[in-house]
Amino acid sequence: MTQHDTPPAPVAITTPPPTMPAVGEAAVVAKRPLWITVLRNPVARILVFIVFALGLGYAARYLLPGGGKGPQNALAYGGSDLLFHLLRGVLVTGIAYLLLVRVVEGRRVDELRPGRALLDIAKGWLLGTVILFLAAGAMLAAGVIEFSPATVPANLIAPLVVLGLVPGISEEIITRGVLFRVVEDGLGTWFALGISALVFGGGHIANPNATLWTSIAIAIEAGLLLGMAYAWTRSLWFVFALHAAWNFTQGALLGIPVSGMDVHGLVKATPRGVALLSGGEFGAEGSILTVVICTTIAAWFTRRAILDGRVVQPFWRRDRVAWPASEPGVMEARVAAESATPAAPVPTAA
Repeated sequence: MTQHDTPPAPVAITTPPPTMPAVGEAAVVAKRPLWITVLRNPVARILVFIVFALGLGYAARYLLPGGGKGPQNALAYGGSDLLFHLLRGVLVTGIAYLLLVRVVEGRRVDELRPGRALLDIAKGWLLGTVILFLAAGAMLAAGVIEFSPATVPANLIAPLVVLGLVPGISEEIITRGVLFRVVEDGLGTWFALGISALVFGGGHIANPNATLWTSIAIAIEAGLLLGMAYAWTRSLWFVFALHAAWNFTQGALLGIPVSGMDVHGLVKATPRGVALLSGGEFGAEGSILTVVICTTIAAWFTRRAILDGRVVQPFWRRDRVAWPASEPGVMEARVAAESATPAAPVPTAA
C-alpha cells in the first residue's frame, strides 16, 4: 500500500470492499493482461500448485536420501533419517506454496507473516493440546477408554516430527493454504469450508483401521475446526500448530492411535466398549465425543469470523470489479493490515 492510499474500511459479510485493497507492495491501478487474469483463476492456481509440488517432490527424491516408507515405519527413524523426513515433508509443500503466492499470485504471504509466528504458534499449540485432553477426559468419564503405564519407553522426538510437524505443516498448506483459500476466492467461505473438509476427511480413508465413519468424523471435527480457525485468524501459523499439537498430544502423550497408526506414548490407551464412543483402533478422531467437542469450538470460530467480517461471499454475490476471483489474498491482506501495529505519526514542521 502506498503512502497516500486510504486503508479500506472493514467489510460487512454481504458487502464487498468498495475499492481493491493493496496486494503486494502497491494497489492495482491498471487492468492486468489477460494471461495473468487466467493464471490467477482459482482452478488454474490449484493446478499450478500441484505442478510445483510434483516437480519439487521429484527433485527431493534425489536430493534428500531415504524415506518412502510411510509415517508408521518412519516412527522408527532417528538422526539424519528423521531430519531428512522432516525436510522432505515440509520443504516440498512449503516451497511450492511460496512459489504459488509470490510468483503466480504476486503478493506478500500475509498468512505467514513472521511477526505473528510465535504468538499464533503458541495459541494453536495450546488449543490442540487442550482439545485432545478434553476428548480423552470425555472418553474416560464415559468408561470407553482405559489408561495404563506404558510398557515401552516413549520416544517423543519421532512422533513430534512424523505425526506432528510434517502433517501439521504439509497437510495444512495443501488443505487450508491452497484448497480452502483459493476456492474461497471464487466460491466464498462456505463452499471452501465444505470442499476442503470433504477432501481432508477423504484423504484419511486409506489409513490403517479407517472406515467410512472415521473419514466422516475427521471431515466434521478437523475439517470444520481447522477451516474456520483459518477463516477467522487468517494465519497458517495457527493451524500448523493446532494440527501438530493435536497429533502429538494424542499419540506421544496419551498413547492413543493417531488416525489409525499405533504410537508408543507416555501412557498406554486401550479402547473399551462401543467404537463410536471410544474411536476403537482408529483413535480419538473416530469418537463421536471428539466430534461434539470440535464442532462446538468450530461454531465459536465461525461466530467470530462472521462478527469480524472475515467471511467471503461467493463471486455471484459480490462486486467482481471490486473483488474479482483473480485477485488473491484480499482477505489475508486486510486482516494483516488490521493486526499491524499503527505507525507513529511523523512530526511536521510548524
